Amino acid sequence: MDSVEQLERLMRIESHEDVDEIQEYLIKVIDGAELDETGCVCAEKRGDRDGPRIVLNSHMDVVSPHVPFERVGDEIRGRGACDAKGCLAPMLAAFSCVDPDAGSVRLVISPDEETTQRGLYHYLSDGIEADFAIVGEPSGLDVCPSARGHYDLLVELFGASAHGATPESGTNTTACAAEAIRRIGDLPHLEDETLGPNNFTPTIIEGGNRPNQVPEYTKFVVDYRTVPGESREDAVGKIEEVLQDLVCEADVGFYDGGSSLDSFKTDATDAFVTSFRDHVVAERDTQPTVRPFDAATEAAFFAPYMPVVVFGPGLISDGDQPIAHSEHEFVPVEQVERTGEILTRFLAATLS
Repeated sequence: MDSVEQLERLMRIESHEDVDEIQEYLIKVIDGAELDETGCVCAEKRGDRDGPRIVLNSHMDVVSPHVPFERVGDEIRGRGACDAKGCLAPMLAAFSCVDPDAGSVRLVISPDEETTQRGLYHYLSDGIEADFAIVGEPSGLDVCPSARGHYDLLVELFGASAHGATPESGTNTTACAAEAIRRIGDLPHLEDETLGPNNFTPTIIEGGNRPNQVPEYTKFVVDYRTVPGESREDAVGKIEEVLQDLVCEADVGFYDGGSSLDSFKTDATDAFVTSFRDHVVAERDTQPTVRPFDAATEAAFFAPYMPVVVFGPGLISDGDQPIAHSEHEFVPVEQVERTGEILTRFLAATLS
């Protein structure tokens, strides 16, 4: 089954609410596939001799709401078209074609990249023996050996309720939230020469339950984009420090169900990275851009163990127009085909 036919089949399986049906499908169509206890669908092919050990990874889940599949001209449209079924389908096609003489190729398909990222995290928690990973996300066929991280931090504020007519007798946590958000916005930025600056964006906010009552509890979420050198502890500590002398008590932690992906940066001159880039050049007949990926990605989970790049058809956005996660999500058919050919030829050459 070629990449485009595989993508059309994947697009007909809804996986925005749960992944049960798509897990069953993947186990059925991938030779030797198994469902790991972490929810990942995994398969491996080994050669008869020692050689490079390659990992292909993408994810089976998509965001809500569902957008129906349709093929219009040279585009495949619908939820997951580019993020990331358009990336997964060529990996399935390449994996089915390759027959390693040496080394191995392992396919690992994550169940929850769009939500908690716990599946792949736990799958890799005991480490992995491999030499190079390719993570399928929409890069427009550019080779992306780095990305900023993404932590969703929860700030909880505790005060004292009072009647709205006598606000001075209480401690207003919504007013505290306004001051906290201002302080966070004034934090200095760290800059990475490749990835640019970190940033902190307040997103969700909830507080109060009556219009005539001073709220005693307010919470808000900070979307914190990290650069290399920043840890989870650093991010929490930075927010805690700037909120130390608020009139409300502040507690900072991670938002349940949010992201906790580190930043990563693979050496762009690594032998596997340059070899893969050369295969992209050969197939595209143009020099691909080697650049940071636009968003945080589960590639960060592989980075402690091996060189890793993000690569795939389609784009997160086109200028100021969103594509992934939007009602207009699509992927060019030609890029899906090219991705399958690039992956197949890279694996064949590397594992020969």
